[in-house]
Amino acid sequence: MKQTPPVSTAVVFLLGLNLRPAVTSLGAALEDVSAAPGMTAAVGAVLVALPLWASGIGGWGTPWLRARTGIHRAVTCALIILGVSLILRVQGGPELLIAGTLLACLAIAVVGTVLPVLVQPASARTRASYTLALGSGSTIGALVTPTLVAAFSWQFALACWALLAAVTVHVWQSAPRSSMVFVHSALSPRKLFHSRAAWHLTVYFGLVSTLTFLVMGWLPVILRDAGLSASTAGFCLAVSMAMGLPMMWLVPFCVHRWRNQWILVVSLVAVNAVGVAGLLVAPAFLPWVWSIGLGIGMGGLAMALTTISVKAAGSSDVTTALSGMVQGLGYFIAGVGALACGLVHSITDGWTAPLVMALVVLAGQVWCGVQATRPGVIAPKPEPVFVPVPGSSMLVEPPIPLPRLPIVPTQQERVGQEG
Repeated sequence: MKQTPPVSTAVVFLLGLNLRPAVTSLGAALEDVSAAPGMTAAVGAVLVALPLWASGIGGWGTPWLRARTGIHRAVTCALIILGVSLILRVQGGPELLIAGTLLACLAIAVVGTVLPVLVQPASARTRASYTLALGSGSTIGALVTPTLVAAFSWQFALACWALLAAVTVHVWQSAPRSSMVFVHSALSPRKLFHSRAAWHLTVYFGLVSTLTFLVMGWLPVILRDAGLSASTAGFCLAVSMAMGLPMMWLVPFCVHRWRNQWILVVSLVAVNAVGVAGLLVAPAFLPWVWSIGLGIGMGGLAMALTTISVKAAGSSDVTTALSGMVQGLGYFIAGVGALACGLVHSITDGWTAPLVMALVVLAGQVWCGVQATRPGVIAPKPEPVFVPVPGSSMLVEPPIPLPRLPIVPTQQERVGQEG
């Protein structure tokens, strides 16, 4: 089906901008939230891990939702739920905060899973705006929220991001749409389980997300435990997030133009490894250098998301299924990785073991990333077609037609033809 015109760059950017502030704003205000009545350390731990698990569930269920409502209605409902949940989660105690965060992350997962479908037929600039919006939303949520907390309250700082969702709903409803956003067909992610490339891409996304969430959540704590001031630690986090922005813009162009994409995988991991190794060996020495390395390495997230549409080779059904598989299972992998590193930190009461685990995660990124970027496309396994046999109730598979060999005339036939 012809899908014109594609969704505009501005709409894609606004949709992508909603995918991170609900999470990063909570992390930025977690210290004030933890001091609220009824809050405990267990509730704080749940709030940190919840976005990953909720994103996994939402991403896995999005193809099912698309098949029943279509992309346009699914995105509209998700944005409305996102805005309402962001307001409701600050109206009560920890139970309402957890429930609201869960709903918000489920809604975010729906939008995040269908975005690769929307940007697939669009221009390279539109595809890059999607990943740039992810980095921008993370940075804005982490940097603006503390200022709002100091000026007003943590409740206001968390709820104000519902305004962004409301604006996006209005733009999404009023903007010209391609016929694709009304398609109701969908392919189950299970149909892609046979593909090694799909599994490599899923694990790669999970490992990249693991390290990304570790940086956003733990970098200031690691630097403060090393003796740096709170302001310096916050500045280093800001530097890291800011360095991720140009990578979120540049990496999609490289994915579409570079023939040897494994070079990009290795380069991003190498720069990331410098940042992790610096935190492991000398965190208080040139911390801004380690922060820059970690920020540049976040480009791996843009590479994984861009590769989804590349591997689907123009099929919106395959893109939806692959996006659901990669983000659904990938966030579960990230949740396990983040939880494991957190438990190791609690047991050892230090950062040496968790940072060594982060280096192991980077080694896994190299292997899975190189395998996932090999030439080829991902498609569901073709199902055999059976035809009935005349006079029988059994169904048999039709014979595979053999290639016809060229008929070469014999020597006598050639002589006769010449005569």
